[in-house]
Amino acid sequence: CIVPELNMKAVDVISNVMAQSVALDSYNDTVDELLADFERINKAVVQEGNLATVDRDKLFKAVAANNSIFIEMVSKVGIKDRIDTAWNLSQYEDVSQGLIEEFDIEQRFEHIEFKLNLIQQNAKFFLEVLAHQKSNSLEWIIIVLIMFECVLMCMEMSGVGGSFFEYLGSWKPTTSLGGTGTGTGT
Repeated sequence: CIVPELNMKAVDVISNVMAQSVALDSYNDTVDELLADFERINKAVVQEGNLATVDRDKLFKAVAANNSIFIEMVSKVGIKDRIDTAWNLSQYEDVSQGLIEEFDIEQRFEHIEFKLNLIQQNAKFFLEVLAHQKSNSLEWIIIVLIMFECVLMCMEMSGVGGSFFEYLGSWKPTTSLGGTGTGTGT
């Protein structure tokens, strides 16, 4: 018998373990939803071949949810902590351990932890790819700007640049609201 005597201290231990069990069920459902989201993201990448169509907000929310679930399981639910009654009164330690084993608390926590780590690895991969894409775009922008600067420098060195820059300095755009600009600089 796991609970040799039913009293308020035993009820406290039982209720704590049952609360952990219910919380683990809820977290497991939430983690399964996150895994399903990542499965959809993976399928979209397989079909499209890139991350351009991936909803980045959903990815960031999944990363945040993953982190908060793990923190809540450890800090708020106290999955890895001993129950206070069992900590303070050693005769309830056997009751606590027996119930934890009966409800498979540690194995269920490890199973959820494995899923959270899988989500974290997927998220890390996608975030690295997104960072690489952003970095690649910025590199191309820098290359185009350097090329533009080289063209301007060549124009200036060839002597064409002075008249071209003078023309640009005196040029006034035409306005579509009945303005008087002619676009010819005069």
